Amino acid sequence: MRTCYEFIMNTRNLETLVWVTRLGGVGAAARHLNLTQPAVTRRIQELERELGGPLFVREGRMVAATPLAKACVANAERILAEVSLMHITASGHGTVEGKIRAGLSELAAFGLLDRLITRMRETYPNVVLEFDIDLSARLLNRLARRQIDIAFVPGPISIPDAIKIPLGSCTRSWMASPALIRTRREVTPRDMVELPIISLPPDAEVHWTMARWFEEANVQPRRVSYCNNFSVIASLVRKGLGVGLLPYEMFHREIENGDLIALPESPPISKTEYSVAYLPSAELHILPRIADFAREQSLFANVARPVT
Repeated sequence: MRTCYEFIMNTRNLETLVWVTRLGGVGAAARHLNLTQPAVTRRIQELERELGGPLFVREGRMVAATPLAKACVANAERILAEVSLMHITASGHGTVEGKIRAGLSELAAFGLLDRLITRMRETYPNVVLEFDIDLSARLLNRLARRQIDIAFVPGPISIPDAIKIPLGSCTRSWMASPALIRTRREVTPRDMVELPIISLPPDAEVHWTMARWFEEANVQPRRVSYCNNFSVIASLVRKGLGVGLLPYEMFHREIENGDLIALPESPPISKTEYSVAYLPSAELHILPRIADFAREQSLFANVARPVT
């Protein structure tokens, strides 16, 4: 039976695997871990004996991860994160410190940010949150590059090894000012072709939702203007300058007040699923907790579009 000391040594070897993979060199990993290069090499060799194959091959001054290392590194991150959580549980939440870089789409920020900040302050008062509000494609690119730590975004997530947790769905509706469109009858893609449309840019998920709706009817809108902010689009729509495909959950009060009209569409526009995603990280061991907080808060809860 392995002793606790052997278990600790194994987790240190896993940590070394992670950092040699990330930094692409034994020397860089040694500097980061405050170890000598021979010590890092010994840890990698121990892992190679346990796993039964080479983990790195030399490429000039750098090393490249073998398929075995690539297959193991995501699991290593998860194991290290779980070990860190064990230490947190033993020592108490108040001792957790650090910075978390969170990326949110505008709608995710609207529906979650205040409650997330409150929950984090209550549970992890010494953790600093930094927020990046942007379009989903840009946020996922930053997450894949580890420029942010966790992302709250709509649509599919195809980042290898990312942990994805569903948060709920969002209803998109064509909205207009009563001054521009008085009818509340059902609208089709052909009805919308000649209307001025204000949309998020082509790299936004909602743009592709709109494009598919028109393409399935074999028509193309002729007057589309682009803006990268839902709130600004809604302001322009309220002023009668165009129609917009906006999230019902974000603007239902304006509809109830009569400032905007939600146009029932045919065929129906599919709902957009939202998720929280993060890459396993030994250093950022509270990411699973943050994802759980978001799921508990019911991001898009109980705002239903009325049946017309």
